[in-house]
Amino acid sequence: MEFGTLMMMVRHRVHGWQMAMRSQKGLHRGTTTLNINAAGLKRMEDAAFMHHIRKPVDKSHNLNWWHFNFFWGLQGITQSGIGLVPALALTGKISGFNHPAVAHFEFMRNQISGGTVDKQILPAPELCLAELKRSDNARALNRVYQSDTEMVHDLAAAYHQIMSDLYRVGARTIQLNR
Repeated sequence: MEFGTLMMMVRHRVHGWQMAMRSQKGLHRGTTTLNINAAGLKRMEDAAFMHHIRKPVDKSHNLNWWHFNFFWGLQGITQSGIGLVPALALTGKISGFNHPAVAHFEFMRNQISGGTVDKQILPAPELCLAELKRSDNARALNRVYQSDTEMVHDLAAAYHQIMSDLYRVGARTIQLNR
């Protein structure tokens, strides 16, 4: 399973735990809530992540959508979609600044004894272009970009930024998957 997908699942589950603890307090006056700061939440997410990565992949989770997690990490692109069908929405200029894939790679590298992780798989940019060129994104594309060339340039620059950041933290092989 792709790291971003797994981290998103873990964050969703940890957030659910927090909400359950809050609602339980309302139901049971004697129950104390889990007060946790950002660092504590991060430790909880990391522990849950390591628990899930040791388990076999859940085939019911649609792995055909793993690329959306990467695209949603780009600046200028947010999550949209109806129900369980994910989609992209363009909200501004595309940038790869501070992409979560870099932090996910660093985290995994630090979990492996000897830190020998050196490969990262990214979705090919053409998948992002195909999503952004869908008819429901046409108005946003015209509002943000004057031409397709400008959008492609920004997407290429975002990938360059992410790949440079990944190299800086130790990725020596970057594979683009379709």
